[in-house]
Amino acid sequence: MQIQIAEKSIIGSREEQQDAYCAYSSGNNAFAVVCDGMGGTAGGAAASYAAVNKLMELIGKKDPAETFPAFFLRAIDILDENVIGIHEQSGEAAAGTTIAAVAIEQEALYWLSVGDSRIYVIRGSEIVQVTRDHNYALSMQQWTKEELEAAENLPKKHRDDALISFIGVGGVKIYDINETAFPLLSDDIILLTTDGLTNVLENKEILHILTAVELSAGLELLFSAAAEKSGGVQDNTTCVLLGMR
Repeated sequence: MQIQIAEKSIIGSREEQQDAYCAYSSGNNAFAVVCDGMGGTAGGAAASYAAVNKLMELIGKKDPAETFPAFFLRAIDILDENVIGIHEQSGEAAAGTTIAAVAIEQEALYWLSVGDSRIYVIRGSEIVQVTRDHNYALSMQQWTKEELEAAENLPKKHRDDALISFIGVGGVKIYDINETAFPLLSDDIILLTTDGLTNVLENKEILHILTAVELSAGLELLFSAAAEKSGGVQDNTTCVLLGMR
């Protein structure tokens, strides 16, 4: 099974691009990562690029005997320390980045996610978000009924989409890594995306676009649809599509 890749990143209406990404395929193997930086203007960009570059360095040195779940788990602490170190050396304000990465090996999918950049699997007429958004809303889902009732009486201190986990936080506790290989089928599509897309388009809209045309055309239509729906006020947006053929 061959793997087709389509990728695109835009600055949108922001002053600086704080997204970073990388993707490659070789035969029936592939690797891709997208990051969405946050913090000061320069800090967010530095964090996302540092995370992408460091992860690609690590994958280049990965022992073939090491499983991808073990590799991703090991990488989290290295990336976290790397991003923190960059800001300590530069003296810039602290910043961080989300990360969403996938590896395809022997027709099986493995993923890593920290933050709210998403990974989707599209199969036939279904789209499934295989990662969670690591934000305040997620933490509330873990609260008891009594805690939720108490929280309703408190001043609103957090937006539901405020991140509770990201690279650069200093000890990442919340992340998504699939321990069991996810078997892929021909015509499956994997989408990695920053929230510049998902804050604008609903899952059903993404599904409709990507199942209507071929991969590269679908990617362009995603960005066109997001731009039109956002009314010209669009965040940095990065998408990587991997199509199984």
